[in-house]
Amino acid sequence: MTDAHRLRTDLSLRASGVLSLAIAITAVHALARLHSAAGPFAFLLATIGFVCASAGAMLVVVGGHIHDPVSISARWQRAAR
Repeated sequence: MTDAHRLRTDLSLRASGVLSLAIAITAVHALARLHSAAGPFAFLLATIGFVCASAGAMLVVVGGHIHDPVSISARWQRAAR
């Protein structure tokens, strides 16, 4: 992969994270305007806010390094049988 392609991928992942955070903020703001109406719509808004905030924060922080390999210590690797 070229550096320009890697940069474009990293920036697009981070931009989609910012978009996901904006969706989360909108959902939480709409949830706050309901004034404690505990119906299915309130739970849906809370779920959307939580999932979008979690995924958006991860994408903004990690960016293009989301698929980097991670080394696992010998203690947690599968034992050969």
